[in-house]
Amino acid sequence: MSITTSSRAASLAAALVLSAALLLYPRILGARFGPVEHAVLPLLLLGVSGAFVSGLGYQPDNRVARAVLSPAAAWSLMTFGVALLALRRLAI
Repeated sequence: MSITTSSRAASLAAALVLSAALLLYPRILGARFGPVEHAVLPLLLLGVSGAFVSGLGYQPDNRVARAVLSPAAAWSLMTFGVALLALRRLAI
């Protein structure tokens, strides 16, 4: 499967934005780090890792790693994580 340059650039940009936001403004997760944030953070970071991997153009040889670090999985995990955090912030 070939990944175009524009989709790789989009994945890399999304990974950079999310990782910078989490690093520079950790309160984006919430003032209190509760069980919801604890559950969402690993999923969000796995998505960011997958976006970095696909954004830099690396394709793992292992099938499982290729599936977990694919752009589709990365974007799904990042979207799901951001949506859950947004819903959590709206509920407070």
